[in-house]
Amino acid sequence: MKNVAPFRLVLIVPAILIIVMLVAACDSAPPRLPTTYTYNPGAAFTTNISDPDPRRVVKCIVIFEVYDEAAVTELADHNYVIRNAVLSVLGELTLEELTLNRDLQDIAERMVERVNEAIISHYELIVAAFFTDFVLS
Repeated sequence: MKNVAPFRLVLIVPAILIIVMLVAACDSAPPRLPTTYTYNPGAAFTTNISDPDPRRVVKCIVIFEVYDEAAVTELADHNYVIRNAVLSVLGELTLEELTLNRDLQDIAERMVERVNEAIISHYELIVAAFFTDFVLS
């Protein structure tokens, strides 16, 4: 009878450890994305593109991503500068860029760069741009 007790402990102790580890794993929070903030510069942007046909226009809605909550306030104070920078990027686009390549990520990166240059700040306020609407006519 004394030989059975150590054998039971050999089975019970690892089983308890496994149960504890499973419960601990279930209680841990899932990984979270870093906190980011967004800035919406307002109404849709509509402008002519760089094309011989002056009737060619692009219309889009852009949302900017920033990592600093204070940057949202600073951007709101300079909204007119932001809108001008976005319109200048859109106005430089050609029909070929918009129809053949249609690389919206490249256009978004140009907007981020231009807006950060236009807003004279000690650091880059905007880290990314995303289109929620993009129409070429």
